[in-house]
This record gives sequence, structure tokens and C-alpha cells, in this order.
Amino acid sequence: MMDLLRQRLSAFQASSLDGTERMRASVLIPILRKDGETNVLLTRRTETVKYHKGEISFPGGMYEEGDGDALTTAVRESMEEIGLKPGDVEIVGRLNDMNTFTGFVITPYVGIIPFPYDFILSAAEVSYLIYLPLSYLMTVDYKIEPAEFKGKNGQAPAIYYEGERIWGATCRMLLQLRRILRDEKI
Repeated sequence: MMDLLRQRLSAFQASSLDGTERMRASVLIPILRKDGETNVLLTRRTETVKYHKGEISFPGGMYEEGDGDALTTAVRESMEEIGLKPGDVEIVGRLNDMNTFTGFVITPYVGIIPFPYDFILSAAEVSYLIYLPLSYLMTVDYKIEPAEFKGKNGQAPAIYYEGERIWGATCRMLLQLRRILRDEKI
């Protein structure tokens, strides 16, 4: 599966969005082998973070001037949130930038990481880790659910895994990754 991931992502031409009027953020979509199966690593955010309290997300966060580029943001934030050392991630590609309902433009990068790994979770930002089997992602049905933010109503995709609701931009990124792996038109 890792070879397929590298192959499909190297061939994928990600699109960028102008984020001048929105907050810029980047995430890392970590992929690892656990118990003989390829998994996507997700985090459950704490209830004390500023944005997206208690939601399932990827390690990542806001762009800072010193970062210089979106990839540096994703790697820096992954180190801060889960203790992933920059030299321990192999970036294999990037997905399309996406706008969020909450006013962000997110740039997602996909990286392969070693496992087992001595993750060090930021107590302020991450409650726990979730290992989502790629085989589950490839077959799970998703739902479109209502979403609301600051009086604005919309809709967002959601999938459920072991009682966890993975929705919004995180779900959209997972579904885009699935379409790339299936070699479907994006």
C-alpha cells in the first residue's frame, strides 16, 4: 500500500487556493504501518484549544511568519502536537488546498512515518491518537450532515469509526486521499 500511496501522490497535481482573506493553516496526514496494516493517524483535540475543540483532526495548525512555507508549518505543528521529529517523516505528496466553513485555507501534506513511535502528545492540544485503518477508509460510506458556525448553516461530510465522528475538512481530506488511491477523478 505504501508504494501505491507514493505512486499516486507523486502523480497528483494538487491545487492551491489564495488565502489572503482567510487564515492559513497546514496539516500532516501521517501514514504508518501498525499490526501489519496501513493506518492514517488522527488526533482528538482537547476541549481547551482555540479552534475545533474536541474534534478529530490531523496534526497541524496556523501558519507563522517564521515558517516560510506551508510544509514547514505542517512539520512544525506535528512536532509540537505529537512529538514527530522532522527527520522521521517522508513527505510523499500533497492534497488540494481546501477552504473550511470556519474561515481557514488548509494545505494538507501526506507523509509516511515509522511505527512503533514514541509519540509525545501536547497535553494542551491533543487528548489521544486514533489509528484509522486505510482498508476501512477505502470502503466506509460517508454521510452529509448539517453544520453550523457563527449563525451560518451548511453541510459537511462525516464518517464514523469506533464511535468517533470524523467530519468537515478532516473528512474531506480523507475522502480526497481515498479518491486518489482509487485513481478516481478529483
